[in-house]
Formats: sequence, C-alpha cells, structure tokens
Amino acid sequence: MHVKHLAAAATAALLLAPSAAAQNYDPASGQSPLVLLAVPGDGIAYYETRERARALFAAQQWAQVEPLAEQLVRDYPRDPENWFMLARSKARLGKWAEAAPAWERAGPLNWYRVAYTHLQRGDRRTTLDILRQTIFERRGFFRTELYDWPEFQTLHGDPEFMEMIGRPDTTGWTREQGWAFDVDFLLQEMWRVNPDFRGLPLPAEVVRRHEQLKRDIPRLSDEEIFVGMARMLAPLHQGHIALWNPPGNRYLPVRFYAFPDGLYIIEAADPALYGARVVAFGDTPADEALRRLSETASVDGDMQYLWGVSNLAQSAYLKGLGLTPSADSVRMTLRGRDGRTRTVTLATTATEPEGRQDRMVAPAGVPAPLYLRDIAEPQKHWETPLPEHDALYVQVNNLVDEENETLAQFGLRLWSVVDSVRPRNLILDLRHNNGGSTSLYPQLLRTLVAFSRPEGNQVYVLIGRRSYSATGNFVTDLERLVDPVFVGEASSECCSLYGDPTGVRLPYSGTQGELTALKWMLSEPWDHRREISPEVPVQLTAEAYFAGQDPAMDAIFRLIAHRRNASR
Repeated sequence: MHVKHLAAAATAALLLAPSAAAQNYDPASGQSPLVLLAVPGDGIAYYETRERARALFAAQQWAQVEPLAEQLVRDYPRDPENWFMLARSKARLGKWAEAAPAWERAGPLNWYRVAYTHLQRGDRRTTLDILRQTIFERRGFFRTELYDWPEFQTLHGDPEFMEMIGRPDTTGWTREQGWAFDVDFLLQEMWRVNPDFRGLPLPAEVVRRHEQLKRDIPRLSDEEIFVGMARMLAPLHQGHIALWNPPGNRYLPVRFYAFPDGLYIIEAADPALYGARVVAFGDTPADEALRRLSETASVDGDMQYLWGVSNLAQSAYLKGLGLTPSADSVRMTLRGRDGRTRTVTLATTATEPEGRQDRMVAPAGVPAPLYLRDIAEPQKHWETPLPEHDALYVQVNNLVDEENETLAQFGLRLWSVVDSVRPRNLILDLRHNNGGSTSLYPQLLRTLVAFSRPEGNQVYVLIGRRSYSATGNFVTDLERLVDPVFVGEASSECCSLYGDPTGVRLPYSGTQGELTALKWMLSEPWDHRREISPEVPVQLTAEAYFAGQDPAMDAIFRLIAHRRNASR
C-alpha cells in the first residue's frame, strides 16, 4: 500500500521552494537587534520590482531575472525568496560560483543544490563534503534517491559517493551479511529522517524487534525477512512507512477488497473467481491472515490496515506471513456468490497486474454507480450537476495536476460551474483520493469555502480508507474552514499526520520503500486524532457493491431531501 509516485511529487515540491529565513539575527555578531528593522527605502517600488522578477522567473527569462534579483537581495536580504530567484537565475546562466552562496541563503532545503553547484564548478571534494553534511548532519530528505538524480550521475564511479548514498559494493557478501546490512540500514535510515526520533532514542519495541530479526536471519526465508523488516517498523504507528518490491516477489491475478462481511475478490483474471469471499489462505482463516498482515503495517489512522489488504495478493507477504509454502502458487478456500465453497490453487506471476491493486474498481455485470464510473485515470478530477437533488457532484481522485488542467485551474473553473448551476448542495467525493501535494489544493479550497458561506448552502464530503496523505490535510482544512458533513468511512489520516516520505532502497536486496520525514499539524496543537470520523457513518457491504449500489451517496440524498422538506 504505497504511494511512492504521489509522495515523491510532494517531497519534490518542498525541495523546489525556498524555506526558512534567509537572514537570522545572532546577538553574538555584535550587532544591535535594531538591524532587524531595516527595510527598503521605498516599499512600493520594492514590491513592484519583486512582482516583475516573479513574472520573469515564471517565464524563465533568467538573464532578466538576475539583475532584478540582485537588487532585491540588496534591498531586503531577509526574504529567502529573493535569494531563491537569484540562485536559480545564476545557475541557469551557468554562473556556478555566484549561485552557490545564493543557494545557501535561500534556505536549508537547497543544500543539495549547493552541492551540485560545486560539482558543476569541478570541485568534487567540496561536493562530497556538502552532501555528507547534508545527509548525516542536516538529516536531509534524500539519500538513496541521489543515485537516480541526473545532477549527480558523474559521481557514480566514486566509491565514497556510492557508500554515502547507500550503494556500497556488495560483491562477495554472503546472504546473511547482506540481509543483516539491509536490516541495519533500514533502521538507521528511519532514525536519520524520522520527525519524532531523529537524534533521540527509538521505541524499545522497535529496537527489540530489530535485534530479534537480526538473530533470526539464518533460519528465515527472504520473504520472512522482508515481512520481519515491515513488522520491525510497525510499532512506530506512523503513516508513509512502507516497503515494496523485495527480491523474487510475485503476484496473484486477483484484486482484493475488505468489506464488513469479509475479504472478497472484486477483480480476477479468471471470471469464475469474481465475487468470491476468501475463506482461507492455505490452512489459515482469512481473518487471521488479515490480523497477521496488520502486524506488518505502520499506520496513522486504523483504516489504513484495511486499505492494505491488497498486499495479500503478493507472494512476499503470503509466504512471509506463513500463509503459503511456495511463492509460485497459493492454495485458497473460496465461497462463491452461489454459496458453494471450493478450494483453488492460483499460480502467481512475475509481473504485477496492470493498475494499482489497492484501488476500488467498478463491479462487473451491473451499471457502475456514479463514484466508480470514471476512475480509469487515477488523477482525474471532474464534476457533474445532479439537478434532481439540487446538487453538484465533484470527484477529486488525487491532489495532483492533470495534463490539461492543474488543480488550481480546476478550482477556479469549478467556481464558474457553481455560478452557472447554482446548486444548494455540493458533494465532494474523496474516496479514491490517497493524496498528492498539499501545496496544490488551496484554490479548490477557496472555492469550497466561498460556496459554503451563503445561508442554505451545504457541502457534503465523502471519505474513506483511501483518504490519506495530502488528502488528510485537505479534509482537516475542510473541517476547519468549510464545516461540511462527512459521510462514509473514517479517513486513514488527518489533523496530525506523518507524510512527505523519503524513498529508500536497501543496498543488498534492492527492496524499496518510503520513510516518513515530516509531521503535519493543520489542526489545533492538542488535536491528536489520526482520522476524520464521519458524522454519517455508512459502510459499503459486499452485497451492495456487487449490486452496483452506493449506500453513502444514498445517505446524502436522504439528508438533502430531509433538509428540503424541513425548510418548507
């Protein structure tokens, strides 16, 4: 259950922005704090210059940005954005010696750029020293990913660089040495970037599981070690911590979904398996399999345990959890839609089935309900009027920009749609939305806030187990600023959440994953909720799903009708 592409986009957005103050007052400098009151001689002229520089920056007119940015940092060096514009323009013009100090003043997230600037100048020693300091002293987000950055590909032949980024030469390592290194490396990387524990003692249970796993390596299969590493990190109870792609991983040709009445197959290469409830994996009851799987998950909100059932379609988990002795095939007991129970043996494949296995799909053989009609492109956002309910339905499936419309453009366009349709009810469906970038949704949020202000208007927000990551931030802001009625399942994150992970690749096995590096707090400091609990809890049963029904949407329609009748 990983969100590696969306998480990478969110983390990249952080790196691309200036951060922190460019100038911090230090009393030891001998200066009076009155220096903090220095401002440009003409604030309006400064503002106009800054706006011109911003426009030219957006147009990538670097030669014209440079002199304006130089003037801005002279007039008001406190603003890191001024240094950011100066550094970017200097770098794009190839003035590397001048770009490096500007990047330093632009804020701590730019130290990787400082290192790259020195590399462009041909100063390999300074580059490596800055990278080492950034990774280990400043605990920078990025480490193993640096191998894939084109900026540092000329360092691939440098043993010091490769060791530093977690790519040591593993030639001659035994299996036990390799896995032991990976287990240690994973724990160290987590500790290096974790927002709660960097530089502090780790939870005792995490340490105990780490030590036990290392002792057990000689008697464990690769799959059991993989599961053991996931179980080692589970006590952190933080989102955006996950592992995937271990060596030899194989896939079942099915898609699982957890309903209140059990674990079901909602898509399968063999149509005869469609709609069956899983009774057991091998000799292990399905409920016990779900419990064992939950022991391997580090989660924020508990609904994330149910979102992660797609991992039971991977041999690494099935074999690592003791649910099958072989990675090549899995024996399963199923109860078909006809009520009959049978045992099948499914062969696994080396290729992951097309499409994200943790996503809901439309049921077969029946008309798809509205929320499952247009989900072929996961990033899609769209809207449609529902005049019979005096409503506008809006589906946002990820907080990312589409190819032909950014999320900000969608937020602006949505207001024109609202102005045209004039609905009294707006239904926002976030049940497919597992995140993206928090920085992208403000314009959409403004539209929703504006809609909610007139008396008689009502926003309904459909949430569920996939409402996660940046969407956890989005629903937190919606709760504070829009006062919607939340309907459906609880979300998997909200309020105080762990996000913006750094990627990790384990040196010996090549296992990949993500480790949370930031903690968001968009609610009150004393709000320790990990999920938004719906005011109208409604569950989707297997019977309703396979019949093409949507009980949560039906509940909203009943609420709208009730409000309409009450106002007459």
